[in-house]
Amino acid sequence: MTLADYSMTAFALLNGGRAVAYFPQMIRVYRDPHGAAAVSLMTWTLFAAANVATVCYALTVSNDRVVAIVFALNAVGCMAIAALTLVKRMRMSAAPRRAISLHTIASLRHSQSLVEAGRFEPVNPRSGMRQESLREQHRDEMIRQGLMS
Repeated sequence: MTLADYSMTAFALLNGGRAVAYFPQMIRVYRDPHGAAAVSLMTWTLFAAANVATVCYALTVSNDRVVAIVFALNAVGCMAIAALTLVKRMRMSAAPRRAISLHTIASLRHSQSLVEAGRFEPVNPRSGMRQESLREQHRDEMIRQGLMS
């Protein structure tokens, strides 16, 4: 075997291994509960574009099908990671909005039922304690100033 044959074998094996190595990244993106925030869409899209450009070069300039196939596999892996990440983020961005709106509706219905039952007492959101109405606050202030007994 010549040096060129060894080089081509190393190229095919290492880049073929790289194509297989995309699968653990895809699994991590799929399982990530935070929308794959640590994955850079721009990076994976750039990797995919570079691999596609290499496929085009290998087919048109050097007429080398082995190089084209290897880089095509790499392009597919990069595009798959980018697509999975994009889908994951789209689902994550839509889920909280639905959950918040359902929670808000349930909260409003509960508040309405308390008002109708006459058991509603305003609560300060910071302290979680009962909040006096403006009328009660005004009355207490007038008593402090001696204007009212």
